[in-house]
Amino acid sequence: MGSMLLAMLLIVAGVVVKVAGPSVGGTAIKARATLLGFGLMLAGVAVAGVNTVVIVNVGEVGVQHFLGKVTATPLGEGIHVINPLASVEIMSIREQSFPERGVVEQIEAQTSEQMNVRLEVSLLYRIDPARAPDLFARIGSEDLIEQSIVLNAIRNGVRDAVATKSINDIFSPDRARVANDMKDAIQLKAGDRIGVVEVFLRDVQAPDAVRQAIDEKLQREQQVAAEKFQTEIIEEQALQEIAAARGLAEAQRIISVGLTPEYLMFHYIDQLGDLPAGSVVYVPTEGSIPLMRNIGTN
Repeated sequence: MGSMLLAMLLIVAGVVVKVAGPSVGGTAIKARATLLGFGLMLAGVAVAGVNTVVIVNVGEVGVQHFLGKVTATPLGEGIHVINPLASVEIMSIREQSFPERGVVEQIEAQTSEQMNVRLEVSLLYRIDPARAPDLFARIGSEDLIEQSIVLNAIRNGVRDAVATKSINDIFSPDRARVANDMKDAIQLKAGDRIGVVEVFLRDVQAPDAVRQAIDEKLQREQQVAAEKFQTEIIEEQALQEIAAARGLAEAQRIISVGLTPEYLMFHYIDQLGDLPAGSVVYVPTEGSIPLMRNIGTN
């Protein structure tokens, strides 16, 4: 609108200079005034012509409005010829982060046990280009859309999602499932006005008593795991000792079965040949009275 006012002023100024110039300065400046007047009018026409063309870049959508009326059809990517008196609001239809990059939204919510937790949440969202004219007509610019829709949806949606979770669910390792439930709740609050792409659950802070209870639980679980490991070691050692005892008993059984009188006599005779001279030998008899014999030298 500002450029069109400038164009109109240039055209009017050109007409005034062309018409009034000669009457004020006489015929001496008539040609100069006429040239200047035509120059101003051409400049005004050029400015007006430029204002009739709008370029919508990649990843953007244009919303055309004039005298409080918004055109229902959005302007897609490319070059468009529009009413020179109309204005065009350019909106991004790319994925946008909320809050801005590097920042998170801190939200305090209550779990199903009525326990307060503080969460750091951010999300990615995008504007549907087909909904851009309606959003602009009802809410306004992108900043107003972010404050009116995105901010309220993320706060209310996160609180609704956390209200259905226990404290154990919130602190479970599966944060992706919790974040996905938050995404569904936020999308329900936002309706079809924006599209929620993804929700990120950055951090969760619980009351001191809850954090202490969680730490104690983790310590107990670690202690139980260590005791279980020691028990498994003791059981393994016991199994090894049982196996060794069974092996020794089996060896003794085999030896006792194999020690027949004939084998013992053979072993006795076999060992006599290896005895040194002067050895005393006990000779077994049938009456179980041993006889002693001295083995001398030849």
